[in-house]
Amino acid sequence: MEKRSGLGTLGGLVSVLIWSLTAPVMALAVGVDPFLYVALGDGVGALAFVVLWILRRENPLPELRVVPLWFYGLGLIGIGLHNTTWVAAVQNAPLLEATLIIYTWPLLVIVLTTISLKQKLRWYHLVAGIFGLAGIAVLLAGRGLTLGQVALMPGHGWAVVCSLSWSVFSAVSARYSYLSSKFLGVVFLMSSLINGLIWLLLGAPPAPAFSLTIVGVASLGFALSYAAWDFGMKHGNAQMIGVLSFLTPVLSAVCLVALGQAEPTISLFIAMGLVLFGIGTARFGQAGIRPTG
Repeated sequence: MEKRSGLGTLGGLVSVLIWSLTAPVMALAVGVDPFLYVALGDGVGALAFVVLWILRRENPLPELRVVPLWFYGLGLIGIGLHNTTWVAAVQNAPLLEATLIIYTWPLLVIVLTTISLKQKLRWYHLVAGIFGLAGIAVLLAGRGLTLGQVALMPGHGWAVVCSLSWSVFSAVSARYSYLSSKFLGVVFLMSSLINGLIWLLLGAPPAPAFSLTIVGVASLGFALSYAAWDFGMKHGNAQMIGVLSFLTPVLSAVCLVALGQAEPTISLFIAMGLVLFGIGTARFGQAGIRPTG
């Protein structure tokens, strides 16, 4: 098995930092139907890959033919289904409850990538995951989350599918490190077409031009984030990237505060502390393990 590099782990961190901007972008891009948002975003992602191939004078077909058809299907599940079920979850269950379930995916990434790569699940990975999930729970509790009287709704099921689809895709991607990330261009195109068709069939109203511009520009960064994540899963420390992923909703809340869209709260600072403690546990626990053999 190839050696996992710090550069690959950095790629995973870059994707986490970019995804933390998702909530601020959606807050600014008012009036955009979620399916249109995904269709436009993934369409821009596909176009970015095509432009990159043209600028580099690359022919991606030889590398794309090597990718098995089932892996394209898995990519569509991991990206397209993940985004669609996210929308379905928050529309058919209380927002905070759905969000908490969805953000179990970093913990699942830690566990599933360990299984996929046939590695040992270390104690510090589990401790880091527990602290990270606790941090997200505290953050959402500060916004009003209560779990005393949860009534199961269809959205809770969609949230589970959302979390599983992304974490399973990530784990399999980590295992098949020899496959080129160029397949994402095809996956983006398929996801864009499917979500665009759903938007048309639902007859949702068009969005304001200003909002569409924001989504279009931001989508370039989001396309980069998926490529960076795929690179990180294949060439970085996948478990550590999973731990770092708990930063996503916390940094997103920080961005909303900076933009004046939210108020700083004690729960936000506690959540940040818990997540950072988890990251520190994973980092120093890992440093204390000496490779054998």
